[in-house]
Amino acid sequence: MAFYVLILKEKEDETGVTYRFGPHEDRLGSLWIDKLSGEIKELQETPEQNSQAFFQRAAVKVWQNWKKGAFPEKHIGHPENDLVLIAYP
Repeated sequence: MAFYVLILKEKEDETGVTYRFGPHEDRLGSLWIDKLSGEIKELQETPEQNSQAFFQRAAVKVWQNWKKGAFPEKHIGHPENDLVLIAYP
């Protein structure tokens, strides 16, 4: 199933980054990534029937950027070619 996932940075500190993710800005869950280990935890599910699919897709995108040492402000996953637009402040 192809779908968009919006990922927005909510806050960042010395230990980790919290992101909001989901299909629309008004229907978001949240996740946290540990800056040192790359461990990702789901803090809140999206209010969608397929919330785990949104979490898994968002977690992969956030982890891929962590591997590059990047914590962008915004990601938009595109379902047709998996293009991810990344906005830095």
